[in-house]
Amino acid sequence: MLFNTCGGACRRLAALLAAVLLIPGAAACQEQQITEIRIVGNERISTEAIMAAIAFKPGVQFSEQMVQEAKQAIESMGYFQPGVTVGTESVDAGVRVILNVVENPVVKEVKITGNTVVKKEKLLSLMRTSVGSVLNNNTLEKDLDALENHYYELGYIASVTEECGIDPQTGILNIPIMEARIEAIKITGNKKTKNFVILREMEQKSGDVYNEVVLTRDLQRIYDLGIFDEGTMAKPEPGTTVGNVVLAIPVQEKKTGQLSVALGYDQRQGLLGQVKVSETNFRGRAQTVDLLWEQSGSRTSSEVRGSSYEVGFFEPWLDSKHTSLGVNLYNKLLFRFTSRFLNGAAGDTDYGERRKGGSLTLSRPFGRTNRGFITFRSESVDTSLSDEALSRADFSSLIAAGTVASGTLRFTNDARDSSVDPFRGAYNSYAVEIGNADFKVERRNPESTLFAKYSVDLRRYFSKGGPRKELGEKRPRLAMRLMAGSFTGDLPFFEQYFMGGAETLRGFKEDRFWGRHMLLASTEYRFPLAQSLTGVLFVDYGDAWGAPETFRKKTVDVPVTGADGNPVEDRVGNPITTPKVVDLVENFPQHENFSPNFGYGIGIRVATPFGPLRLDYGFSKEGSRAHFSIAHAF
Repeated sequence: MLFNTCGGACRRLAALLAAVLLIPGAAACQEQQITEIRIVGNERISTEAIMAAIAFKPGVQFSEQMVQEAKQAIESMGYFQPGVTVGTESVDAGVRVILNVVENPVVKEVKITGNTVVKKEKLLSLMRTSVGSVLNNNTLEKDLDALENHYYELGYIASVTEECGIDPQTGILNIPIMEARIEAIKITGNKKTKNFVILREMEQKSGDVYNEVVLTRDLQRIYDLGIFDEGTMAKPEPGTTVGNVVLAIPVQEKKTGQLSVALGYDQRQGLLGQVKVSETNFRGRAQTVDLLWEQSGSRTSSEVRGSSYEVGFFEPWLDSKHTSLGVNLYNKLLFRFTSRFLNGAAGDTDYGERRKGGSLTLSRPFGRTNRGFITFRSESVDTSLSDEALSRADFSSLIAAGTVASGTLRFTNDARDSSVDPFRGAYNSYAVEIGNADFKVERRNPESTLFAKYSVDLRRYFSKGGPRKELGEKRPRLAMRLMAGSFTGDLPFFEQYFMGGAETLRGFKEDRFWGRHMLLASTEYRFPLAQSLTGVLFVDYGDAWGAPETFRKKTVDVPVTGADGNPVEDRVGNPITTPKVVDLVENFPQHENFSPNFGYGIGIRVATPFGPLRLDYGFSKEGSRAHFSIAHAF
């Protein structure tokens, strides 16, 4: 401790002079008995407490070693300044030992300076040194360790400087703290990517107080851009001045351009060809450009058969507020089912949709984890069902053609440690879509209706071991999701909630259930198998319900046939019929009320430069199915 006034020094000098006058007789005391021990100089620390700290008592033989041990014991109490002096006096019965001490000052105020990221009140609460008590060096040393440890636990680097000490005149205990600050951030390894693309993803800037926890989040966000391979975790290096650090961040760029040409067969689309061009680091600015052309040979009607075109552009940083912009234009085919759709209807009964239009999305963050989105969508939709199929099946609610225009407001709170492959944290999304649908029922009477759709998506991730220690870390984790949705108004068939298949209820056919309401709960246990392989055990539980009555069972009159197989007629020659309950939707019976379905299975994820490939095999009451997709289901 520093004492920068002469008060303490004067007291030590007086004690030293007294000891010099007394010590010459110490040699003569070696063979004498200690008859008295006197403590001199203590004012607030009791003599009894000091006597309890030393090892010898009156009545023992005097020795220099004993005296030195007593000095060390008193100094180790922490209440006294270094340099306890010892004197002796010869008395008739033996020797008197005099211990001269100088107490530390009384603490009248604790002044903490230099702290900017931790409040003074919090730091004071960690200290045992209190105002009004004699300063204890031992307690203060533990207090200073506690302060530095608290900074460390929060991810900071801080130390108490050598100027720490108490002024004996004022009793003010000064504790100056030096917090490590970022002197500079150096990006290395990027050849195409602009430096500002990386720096803008970082919460920490030059001049900020360094924090390891924030640095880990920053590096994860940089990795989540999808344009860098997993690299070595950056570490702070000493700066040019004491208390400063330099962050050196090494990156390794991926090949972000992709050109793919594919020819394949799909149960829903038949023979198909595809050409896709994408760039996820356009101009080195982390912009995304997508171009897709697809030719389908599906058996659907000529009105929806043919090519699909999609063009997309995404700007992650439209301005300094991190406003993002996404634009998509398309003329595409969407095939929902893998088998015949209508039961007993003539004409084209394989269902498909041609959607022409586009969407525009703007979003902006609110704080570190919150973000708001607004999406505008406008499109026209035509279905593949023929007039004959619609009329014969009496499907008045099936929409042959229509347009939809809507606006969606969505709010998300994303506290996951990674948006690409989360280990820990939570994600919440709440959305409401309000729009108008103009459509024709059976291609005849135009109708217009307002609608509102409400949805919520809640996800949780759990993993032992605390936050990630480095990028690319592999460990088991548990992922859980709860989704729900509902709408008001009259929606076209193609705007309802659909459930079943790779993204929702695995083990069931694609879009197996549909209706006005939707609820889904999913759980996945993900565990590493190898560097690029992850195994998955999954359970899905949910339903979509409230489909129009048209899609549920219906009673129809079926002709009665005789033993010869010919229709039976009454006396006037009219066919005799009998009522029979049938499913109008072949292979896809629907229901009005919530009827949960259960699917489970196993899967594998293969890490690729373009994201994880997903292969799941699910089981359900309707059999088993393989599902292939890209990226985690959630």
